Amino acid sequence: MFNRDQSDDYRPLFWVSGRAVYVNTLFVALHVAAFVIVAILISNYGSDILVSLALIPSAIFHGQIWRLVSYGIFPPGTGWDVFNFIIAMILLIFFGRQVEQYIGRVSYLYFYIALVLIPAVLLCLLSLTGMNTIYLNGYATIFGVFIAFAALYPGMELNIFFVNMSAALWAYVLLGAYSVADIAWHEWPGLIALWIDAAVGYFGMRLVGAGYGATWLTDWIEERRAARLAKKHNLRVIKETKVTESIDEILDKISKQGVGSLTAKERAALERARANLLKRDER
Repeated sequence: MFNRDQSDDYRPLFWVSGRAVYVNTLFVALHVAAFVIVAILISNYGSDILVSLALIPSAIFHGQIWRLVSYGIFPPGTGWDVFNFIIAMILLIFFGRQVEQYIGRVSYLYFYIALVLIPAVLLCLLSLTGMNTIYLNGYATIFGVFIAFAALYPGMELNIFFVNMSAALWAYVLLGAYSVADIAWHEWPGLIALWIDAAVGYFGMRLVGAGYGATWLTDWIEERRAARLAKKHNLRVIKETKVTESIDEILDKISKQGVGSLTAKERAALERARANLLKRDER
């Protein structure tokens, strides 16, 4: 189903009874543990326990900084909540694993932390305008992981709800559907978190030099660094002209050294070529 692009940094964090534990595996385990623990606490102390976990900016400003992370739990309640949690974990297991495999464990760790913290910080700042930004949900974070996958493999065909569409199209459809639902229920904090995490998912892949058309920022940073070094050593920088990536050379490299030897630019070029071929076939 998936391309097996793999970063050199895709390695287990540790091993348990001979089984590899990756960053995404750890995040799934933490989500499940948090869900179970909160469910037990609710059964003993009531649902008021959720108040102490929610993102409440006024409480955070008074030192309760754990809320910047704890708001991302999935609050257990009805059977529907349990079903949604199971679906979210299945999505995280499959799509999170592919994103980690592509960008590596360190980049994925920072990426997931960004999905959690950036919406929380921005919601806290928005609360200063008088807007109600109290929030308790982890769905936006998981959706951000899916957006990252769609940025890496936009042309990948996915069968969701028995409907086959490309990952990019599914990203648009789900973002629109969730947005409409949040607007209908006036869930403004959820809507804001959803769009922020969608942006983090998409631009996060570009920032690490992965995904479709993904090297604009890294190229700019490299050019600036070269310019500073040239100025320091009184050298003249000769800008390299862009040359169309040779897919044959990339394929030859894969056959000789394996897909793990590809750089982020080469993977992005290969995915662009694949997406163009799919578009050509659709015509």
